[in-house]
Amino acid sequence: MYYNHKYFIILILILSAPFFMGADTKNKTIKPTSPVKIQANEMRYYGTERKSTFHGNVVAVSDNYTLTSDDIVVFLNKDMDVSKIQCTGNVNFKSDDIVSISKRADLDHNKKVAVITGDVKVWQGENYLEGEKVFIYYEEERIVVDKGTEKRVTIIFKPENEGKK
Repeated sequence: MYYNHKYFIILILILSAPFFMGADTKNKTIKPTSPVKIQANEMRYYGTERKSTFHGNVVAVSDNYTLTSDDIVVFLNKDMDVSKIQCTGNVNFKSDDIVSISKRADLDHNKKVAVITGDVKVWQGENYLEGEKVFIYYEEERIVVDKGTEKRVTIIFKPENEGKK
């Protein structure tokens, strides 16, 4: 019974990713606000490593977002809470007003930091950001974008008052 309960908790908490799932930056919380439905070609849980892996066309859906990736690995701490999440390969995120694509996303729930890498592109409304690596520091409400070796950082920002009279 304990194993089944633990397995269910892992599935519920698996993708409580702060950068993709509506993190509340005012309260600095990164916990999910609604249940997460996950589908994949394969799922494995490694008890001694406290790790769950989802492989092949992974799709995670909640009330306010959809996240897809080739593979997702979730690391749990000794209390069986999510401590780190790694998304690799074709990472795509869509929510009410944010769309992003990248090759990889690494989340550290303890440090409240997300690192998105690999030809990162993010759209929020009419605003756009592009870079090779994006660091999101939730407690500090700070974002750092690195350019990579052959590109420069690109940002297109539309002021809120543009077009208003």
